[in-house]
Amino acid sequence: MQQLPPTGPSSLYRGVGDQEITKIIMIKTRRAVAADLPAVQELNLKLFKKEFAEFDKTLDCDWTMSDKGEKYFSDRISFNGGCVFVAEDDDGKIVGYLAGGLSENEASRLDTGPMAELENMFVEDSYRGQKIGSALMDEFIRWCKDNNVSRVRVIASPGNVGGIRFYERNGFFPLDLVLEKKL
Repeated sequence: MQQLPPTGPSSLYRGVGDQEITKIIMIKTRRAVAADLPAVQELNLKLFKKEFAEFDKTLDCDWTMSDKGEKYFSDRISFNGGCVFVAEDDDGKIVGYLAGGLSENEASRLDTGPMAELENMFVEDSYRGQKIGSALMDEFIRWCKDNNVSRVRVIASPGNVGGIRFYERNGFFPLDLVLEKKL
């Protein structure tokens, strides 16, 4: 197999005589537009199903495609106080997204300036491990800086060790632990 420079995600294709051919797939990140809404909702549904199956049985997997879910993503795509970024391959297929926005500082904390929250993100399984999540994160951090944000938070399921490691590699650190008890 020919080694090509790591300029983006790659896929293996079988060529003539079972010769492996590597096709480099270029990934572009950009701010989402209204036409991206259905693809973002589909990715969010995959996120919810994964989170529900592995970590959180309280998630409502019907929310994503409901009127409330559509409104949430539409507002994030169009509202100045929020954002959605997408990653698309060279065929224009959206393979990942990140949604976030400005958030309130907790009343019991010192006011350290404007705060934002990375609310949800997902990258297709076949595209993971190729820095797409980090590229989306970079877009979000740039958006935060453009909006004079001084702190960014993200909430992750404690069992999502891979997700937590990803956030830590991107400069996040543990601050709170939220516990629940079912009655």
